[in-house]
Amino acid sequence: MNRTRVFTGLLLLCVGVAARVPFAGASASDMPLAGIHTIRADDDLMQLAAQGGYSWLLQLLEWREIEPVPGDYFWEYTDWLVRAAEYYGLELVLRLDHPPAWAFTTDSTVPVDVAAYATFVGRVAERYRGRVSAYVVWNEPNLALEWEGQAPDPAGYVTLLCAARSAIQAADPKALVVSAGLAPTNHAGATALDDRLYLEAIYAAGAAGCFDVLGAHPYGFAYPPQDAHDAHDGLNFARLADLRAIMVAEGDGDKMVWATELGWTTDPVGEEQQWLRVSEEQQARYLLTAFEQAAREWPWLERIAVWNLSSRLAVEDEMRGYSILSTAGTPKPAYRALAEMAAAQKDSSGEGGRQDVAQPVEILAPDVAIRLSDLDTYYPHWARPHCGSVPCRHWTGQFYIVDPGTAPWQLRMEIMQVEEPGNLVWINGHPLEPPALPLRDRPDFASVWTVAEMPVPAAFLQPGANTIEIYSSPRLPAYQDGSAHFESLQFRHVRLATGF
Repeated sequence: MNRTRVFTGLLLLCVGVAARVPFAGASASDMPLAGIHTIRADDDLMQLAAQGGYSWLLQLLEWREIEPVPGDYFWEYTDWLVRAAEYYGLELVLRLDHPPAWAFTTDSTVPVDVAAYATFVGRVAERYRGRVSAYVVWNEPNLALEWEGQAPDPAGYVTLLCAARSAIQAADPKALVVSAGLAPTNHAGATALDDRLYLEAIYAAGAAGCFDVLGAHPYGFAYPPQDAHDAHDGLNFARLADLRAIMVAEGDGDKMVWATELGWTTDPVGEEQQWLRVSEEQQARYLLTAFEQAAREWPWLERIAVWNLSSRLAVEDEMRGYSILSTAGTPKPAYRALAEMAAAQKDSSGEGGRQDVAQPVEILAPDVAIRLSDLDTYYPHWARPHCGSVPCRHWTGQFYIVDPGTAPWQLRMEIMQVEEPGNLVWINGHPLEPPALPLRDRPDFASVWTVAEMPVPAAFLQPGANTIEIYSSPRLPAYQDGSAHFESLQFRHVRLATGF
C-alpha cells in the first residue's frame, strides 16, 4: 500500500464484470490460500505468521540493501529469512524492487538499468533455487511514486518484467513470476494511471508471455468486500473483477490471480485519509468476508496475502493501521479471525508445520563475511564494517534447531586476523570455551582465512531460534597507535553440527 495512493481524477473504465458463481457457501479449503505480507520480518513475526496458520509469506527484498554498490552483495538478512521460513514451514514469496541510487537512469522508459536489475534478480533466484516459490517483479508501477518519479510507462514495465522473467527462468525454472500488483486508481495522468488501462496497455506491449500469475492489490478502502461493483466509482474490492475481465479478453484466462496486498486500516494517517478508517472488528470481518466471497465467486483468485503483519511502526507510518497486530505487537481481532480459517486450510491440505533442519546448521554462508573494526578503510579480502559505521565491535546472528539433543555440538567458522585475546563468542548468553579467539597454537594468519572450532554443549542450545554473539577485543594499550584501538577481524562460513 503506497502512502500517496491516488484517489482523484475519477475516470471509470467500463470493461465488464466477470461472471459470478451463485452463492454456494464457502469452506476453508475452497478459499484462496491465506498468506501474510511482512514489511521486515523478524523471528517474532515469523512465529506469529506460523501460529496464525498462514501457509505462505510475502516479503519485500530491497535491491538497495542487497547490492548497495555494483557487484557487492550483502546476503545476511535474506539468508536468515529463507532459513527462518523453512524452519516455520512457510512458503516464501519475494518481491524485488527498491533500487539502489547507482542503478537509476534518466535516458530510458524504465527508471532503472534493466540489465542490472535482471542480473540482481538472477542472482537472487540462483541463490535460493528451490527455496523461494515465486518472485513479484516490482510494485505498483502505475504510480509515478513507485516508478521512481517518472510517469507510468506500461511498455517500459513490460521491458523490465520480461528481462526479470528470463533471468529467473534461467536460474530457477520452477519459480513462478508474478506481475506487480497495481494500485487501484481512477486517475489518468503523469502521476498515476488507472490500473485497468495500465493492464490493457501491458498486454498490448506483450506482457502475456512474461508472467505466470497476475498480481493485484484489490483494496476495499473503507467499504465492505461485498460492496456492489459499481459503487464508489469502482474503488472497492469488486474492482478485481475488472482486471480479470481484461485477462479473459486477452486470452489469458488460464492464469491465476494472487492478491499480493489486501487490507483495511484501523488507524489512517493524515486528515485526507481519515475516510479510510474502519474499526478493528470491521477489519477482521472484512478480511474474512473477502476470503469467503472469493471462494463463492472468484475461483481464479488463488491466493490472498493480507497486508500486513508488523509492529512497532512509527505513528506517522500509514502501514501501521493496516497491520493485524497492534503497535505493541499483540494480535488484533483480524489476526484471531483469520487464524482459525488459515489453520483449517492447513489441516485440509495436510501441509505446513515446522520443518526439520539439516546438519550442519548454517549461521553464515561461505560468501557472507562479517567484519568488526575501528577502521572504515577498505582493503582487498576485507568486507566493509558490519555496523555501517565505526567503531563496530559486536555482531549478533540467529539460527534454528529443532532438537538440540544431548550430544555435544561443534561450532566451526573461518576467521581472519584474530589477534587479540578478548574476542569472545557467546551462544544464548553462554560464553564458549576456549573463552576467546584466537585459539591456542595458531600460525600467523593476518589477511588469511583459517578455520576455528569451538565445542558447544547441547545444554547451551534450545529448540527453535538460537542467538550467537561475537565480541571483538580492543588492542592492549601498548599496541594502540592513537588512530585505532584495534584494526579488524572478520569471520564467515559459520556453522554448527554434532559432528563434521
